[in-house]
Amino acid sequence: MNSQAVRIAVIGAGWAGLSCARLLQDAGLSPKVYEATKQVGGRARGLQISLGGKVHSLDNGQHLIVGAYACFRELFARYGDPKRAVFRSPDFNIRHSLGDGPAQVAGQATKTEQNDSTCKSMRLTQAKTLQHCQAIALGRHSQPGRLRKALALSLAQLAWLQGAKHIPFGSLYELAALMRFAKSNPPRASCAVNDWLDPLRLKHGLVQRWIAALCESALNCPREQACALRLSTVLNEAMASAELDASHWLQQNCDLGELLAKPLLEGRTDSDERRHSGPLELHGSSRVLKLISVNVRPEHRGGINHEPRPAWWLRIAGSDQLEGPFDHIVLALSPEQALALVQASLSCDNMTWLASLAKRLSELPKPLGILTRWMLLQRKPLSDKERRPELLLRERGAAAWLFPRSGSDCAGLVLSAQRDASEARREADEIQARFGIQDIDFKDIYERQAATPSTYGTDWPAFDRFKAASLWLAGDWVGDGSGQSLPASLESSLRSARACAHAITDAMT
Repeated sequence: MNSQAVRIAVIGAGWAGLSCARLLQDAGLSPKVYEATKQVGGRARGLQISLGGKVHSLDNGQHLIVGAYACFRELFARYGDPKRAVFRSPDFNIRHSLGDGPAQVAGQATKTEQNDSTCKSMRLTQAKTLQHCQAIALGRHSQPGRLRKALALSLAQLAWLQGAKHIPFGSLYELAALMRFAKSNPPRASCAVNDWLDPLRLKHGLVQRWIAALCESALNCPREQACALRLSTVLNEAMASAELDASHWLQQNCDLGELLAKPLLEGRTDSDERRHSGPLELHGSSRVLKLISVNVRPEHRGGINHEPRPAWWLRIAGSDQLEGPFDHIVLALSPEQALALVQASLSCDNMTWLASLAKRLSELPKPLGILTRWMLLQRKPLSDKERRPELLLRERGAAAWLFPRSGSDCAGLVLSAQRDASEARREADEIQARFGIQDIDFKDIYERQAATPSTYGTDWPAFDRFKAASLWLAGDWVGDGSGQSLPASLESSLRSARACAHAITDAMT
């Protein structure tokens, strides 16, 4: 089939839809992208937020990007501006509030409360000397041998232990045991975190709360419901990896839209080797109301009559004309949006495929919300190196991350795995009071349909499950066929989109 004649519709202009369309266009195809809103980026987009009388370029929610995000790094290297972001070695504070006593309000958010019996301050980073030794162990090998990888892994874990400050020895020992356990005891997808960790018999409250916080922030799921396999993936990729910068955090000086969404949309017009690297064909403010499928028989080729294949049409809000026909449809939506669209389309001829997809979507765990409270902090100016992220732990209630914004006095207080917006705001108020985080102004961004919770016993549907109907899936809730069990994240979103683009491209050759 002539690649120029292949018609592809990508529904959704989030990171998944944009990256899939970009890779398809780079391969010589001409996808059309349909987005219901006026802005691209989906749940990882930039916002203009007014704080303290000044407009700041922030995000609709704080997203943590680590060095283990291989697909993000590949796309960012090709389309992003390297001046916009840099990966740095993790260096963050941990503040553990002990007991359930009255909140302690400090004068500054960065004040170390060493003499406060209700709050313990610690620091977790990687020792630079051992990181240097790790780099030497890996050498310049793109595929280091087994012995080199084992040595590099041991050095990486030692770097975490040596870089820890003010963490009790018992807690440090249990953290080390946890990292070793994640490597040596991979759990099943049906295993709960509590059952998986039972043999470790963890006793220290700090480690227990840290694991709970990791389930909330990385899996968007309460610990008692969290999937052990996906938690072990997070530990192995971000903390117990032999790769030198797998655990490094991305520090950006722009919003998420400028970071990758807009570069994917606009392409690279300065590239001679990629003829199709111009802007994508985007249809903004075009909400797809219905998918319509009919079977068509291609023209006679080479004396062989090809089997009928589905052709898709789109009904767009506000238009009397159908869009199409399309040879392939890529659904790059959230599960809730995809389910609503599929249910509205069940009257079409290809109802069997759509009914099966609707059933699969309805079986996914319902999303929990994420609150990001963007704050203009009341404190003295600090350099980016001094303004470290903080993990705020309490004996009861939600944990939170405080992420300083590079190059500004703004910071995002993030509470994951939230069921109610009002309750999340009340929790944020209590956390600010207990840990002495004073702001001049703030703005709450509550994402109700945030990442799909990584509950145990739940498998993501495969990106190519409905390839016989020329219907493809992309998003953070979709499996990319690699066998890796990532939680719902920006990386899983990009990997499923890449898998879609490669499969469609391969079908053309």
